Parts: sequence; C-alpha cells; structure tokens
Amino acid sequence: MTQFLRDLSTLNREEIQTFLGSFDTILVDGDGVLWYTDNHLPESILTINRLRQLGKKVFLVSNNCTLTFDEYVEKVKTLKLDVNKDEIIIPSILAAEYLKEQKLEKNAYVLACPGFKKVLESQGIKCSDDVGPDYALKEVNLLTEEVQKMDHNVGAVIVDFDVNINYAKLTKASIHLRKPDCLFLAGACDMKVPLSSGFKIIGPGCFVSALEQVSGRKPMIFGKPSPLIRDCIMKKYPIDCGRTLMIGDMLESDIKLGTNCGFLKLLVLSGISKLEDTKEDNTNVPHYYIKTLGDLFPLLPTS
Repeated sequence: MTQFLRDLSTLNREEIQTFLGSFDTILVDGDGVLWYTDNHLPESILTINRLRQLGKKVFLVSNNCTLTFDEYVEKVKTLKLDVNKDEIIIPSILAAEYLKEQKLEKNAYVLACPGFKKVLESQGIKCSDDVGPDYALKEVNLLTEEVQKMDHNVGAVIVDFDVNINYAKLTKASIHLRKPDCLFLAGACDMKVPLSSGFKIIGPGCFVSALEQVSGRKPMIFGKPSPLIRDCIMKKYPIDCGRTLMIGDMLESDIKLGTNCGFLKLLVLSGISKLEDTKEDNTNVPHYYIKTLGDLFPLLPTS
C-alpha cells in the first residue's frame, strides 16, 4: 500500500487523503517528537490536535518515567495537547496495573527513578524501603552486610532507569529473583538512552540484561518496543493494528514497536534517529518519514 521511507512532506493532496484514510489510531512519542527536553514543538502539537479533530484516536506513549503520571497529565495540559488522561501510556502505570491484576501483596523491589516509584505507590503498590545504598560501598564486607539486612518480603523486582544503580542493588535484585514466585518486570530496556542531542549514555537495558544472565529469567517488559503496550491498550480500547500509526523519533524503540505490532510507522527526524540510520537494519524500516511532525500540519485538511 505504501512505499518504504516515503517523505510525507512530498505527498500531494490526494496522497495525503489516502494516508489519512489508512489509519484510525495514533500512538505518538513525546520526547523528540512533541517536545525536546524543556522546549516544546508547537507546530507538532498542533498537528496531533488537528489529527484528533479529524477523528483519529490518539495515545501518548513514552518510555520516560522520570515524570510521574500526574506530571504527564499536567504537561499535556500546559502544552494544550489534546490527549486525555486515560490516553497517556508510560511503563510505570502499565507495571502498576499489572501488579494490581496479580494482587501483589508483598513489596516491590524497584530499581528506577523516584517518578516511577511514586506512580507505583499512588496505585497502591508497596515499594521496599531496602533499595539502597545510593552511594558506593568502599569495602567488600559492606556488601555482605547489605545482603544480610535484605527485605525478605519482596514479591516483584522492577528495573527501569536508575541513575544510582550499583553492584549492591543488582546483587539484591538477583537474590530476589532466585525465588520462582518473584515477578520480574522492566520498563524501558534501551541499551543506550539519549542525554542530549548526539550524546547517549548507558541505558537500563544493560542492567536488565545482566539480571537476565544471572537469574536465567526474562522480564515482562512494559516499555517500547514491547508488544505488551499494544496488549495493555487493547484491554480498554480495541484497535486494529493494521490501521494504527506509530509516530516516533527512535528506530530502536518507537519504530520497532510499530514493526513488532504490525503498525504503520512514521519516523520523525526532530529527535534521535537520522534518515541514514534506517540503512543499518532493513527489518525495521518505517513506512514514512518527515523532518518534524509540524511539517505535516499545513498539509492536513481543516475539517
């Protein structure tokens, strides 16, 4: 139906109508697409709002859990982005919903940022107080002491982005995962994450991989590109995967989610991935690309 890597900005009016008629649902990333750090991209936000006016169902899907769910709601409101509270999808809220479904009564051992933990606690999930130390241990015998005073009432290990992750925390997590009934969850599993334009740092996927190797277990992943995101959405809102458009700026997470779920895929070049990056993996190619999502706005019908 569509050509791979077609520049949306070059489509004529009839082709734009065909494009708009090919999907009913949109999953859109935030960082690099609608905003970049503290700077929002107003034309891109107008584009999403116009698509919403044209009858498209829109979900904001982000791997960034440094913000709490309430902070995302406030951000959407401040940016005047036409996305409802129940259309904001982040790994922390999906993990919390899953743990509630599992009726977790024990504590969750959480290696993540404070925002992630706040979301869990707001949903009634008890987080273990034994997640330290956030400092470096100076002697090996101190690690032994840390292990000896572990919280033994842990029923789930959750890994996401933790700037204070260390050997002691990973050791405790690996010990908890020896228990067959201890759940293993992960949020974002990127091996590298962008800190600024052109500069990436070690991502949480490196630590998830280490725990996989040590425990011999695979986590349930609630961040992109896991198809669990699609499954969680479909519990509340039945969607047709073949008529769903994934919009994002990262091939490894956004576009791969589209590939894993059979979505149409639009790569936006205002963030991390560049057009030349698509040549490195011919199994994960977007259908369309555009410089910024705002470049689509003047091409859309007004009603």
